[in-house]
Amino acid sequence: GMGLMLGVELVSDRKTKKPAKQETLAVLEAAREMGVLVGKGGLDGNVLRIKPPMCITAEDADFTIDVLDRALTAAAH
Repeated sequence: GMGLMLGVELVSDRKTKKPAKQETLAVLEAAREMGVLVGKGGLDGNVLRIKPPMCITAEDADFTIDVLDRALTAAAH
């Protein structure tokens, strides 16, 4: 099928590229609580899978970006 997909790998250390497994779970949960479902993948389970439908609107994209920003900020603390 046709669609969009974006993978975002989360690491806890940019130099060593250590996978941010727990932070990824925190982001997924926070985003879910705010109304955005995001999947996870990668060998270490530290990749956010963002798969919006082809009919996504600019308003939907803005909402998703705002939610992910808040979820990532919360997971970093």
